[in-house]
Amino acid sequence: MHTVSLFPTLLDYQVLGTFMIRATLGLLFVYSAYAHIFRKRTGRIEFFETVKLHPARIFFLITTIAELIVGTLLTLGLYTQPVAALTGTVMLLTVLLKRYRITAITHHNFEFYILLAVVSFALLFLGPGAFAIDLPL
Repeated sequence: MHTVSLFPTLLDYQVLGTFMIRATLGLLFVYSAYAHIFRKRTGRIEFFETVKLHPARIFFLITTIAELIVGTLLTLGLYTQPVAALTGTVMLLTVLLKRYRITAITHHNFEFYILLAVVSFALLFLGPGAFAIDLPL
């Protein structure tokens, strides 16, 4: 079977595309954790108080550390598929929460969370790509 492609030689480097998707998603989560720690701490704690999750500081700490761990694992390519399944599921739950409690999540739009869920589930099926620790040999 011949694939119709404008750049057929690039098909030899498909694992690099998966790597770029994985690393970008991981760095988004790492940056999000960084922003929550150093720039948006009070707003994030107020968010947890708004949705009645008490103690809000503990939930802030747990979610921020989880974002940092997930982002680091994705960036390194370690446990990529289970982490991608987890992040995809959490993003879908975030979409549902935003859909039914539109005022609860205000820092990103609806489509952003759908995109993160789709990219996460794509990584679940595609695998880690190049430069990953859990890359099968």
